[in-house]
Amino acid sequence: MLPAIHDTGTGEAVLFLHAFTLDASQWDHQVAALSDSMRCIRVDLWGCGDSPAPPQREPTLDGFATTVLDALDSRHIGRVAVVGLSMGGYLAFALWRLAPERIRALVLCNTRAGADAAGPRDDRLAMAERVEREQSVESIVEPMVARLLSPHAQAEAHIVDPVRGRIRRCTPAGIAFAQRAMAARPDSTSLLATVSVPTLVIAGTQDAIIPTAEVLAIADGIPKARFVELDCGHLSNLELPRAVSDQLASFLVPATMAP
Repeated sequence: MLPAIHDTGTGEAVLFLHAFTLDASQWDHQVAALSDSMRCIRVDLWGCGDSPAPPQREPTLDGFATTVLDALDSRHIGRVAVVGLSMGGYLAFALWRLAPERIRALVLCNTRAGADAAGPRDDRLAMAERVEREQSVESIVEPMVARLLSPHAQAEAHIVDPVRGRIRRCTPAGIAFAQRAMAARPDSTSLLATVSVPTLVIAGTQDAIIPTAEVLAIADGIPKARFVELDCGHLSNLELPRAVSDQLASFLVPATMAP
């Protein structure tokens, strides 16, 4: 079974991968800005947005990445530029691990290459158990908003209310699958030196989840990566949609023209 795919625009394909507790609509601003010149492909993780419930197998990001590749094949899409934020960045690393020949450019936003330490891993598993036990995601909405957005963004209804809505569109099964898959993900640090495509790395100065230093370590580890720091929290593309869209446009248009 394939995940939900949202396919907008024409031109070279760009695959957008969303953050944890959100869905593909996270990228609406960027699709509006880029779809006149690019084919914008967005995927909903299992149990999020319009995707069906997770399959009955061990949750792994590599497993979901394989279904993403199958979904691209179903639409006869070959090489893509990949844009991933947070969990989407973890998925981007999984795609590079599985099929680097399918990727022509990378944009890694507010993400890290390393695996979870024991404490964060335990926290993920505890959340997975809680939402399954409660059969509701409501108890995680406000705590996630507080972590995902900078204090300034939390005071802006046009930013914070859609984030709440996206979290509520995730099912308990979807939240649990994502948390267990992220908890099990391997350390991707050794992959950085192998990345041979144009790469843009974006960090947020007010990111409460992944500090700038960890994001900068990705840029330092990838040959010739470009690093950009923006004054925002974890969801850079939602707090500063125009700035992120401009960064993507200036980076991806030349990248899509590369052989």
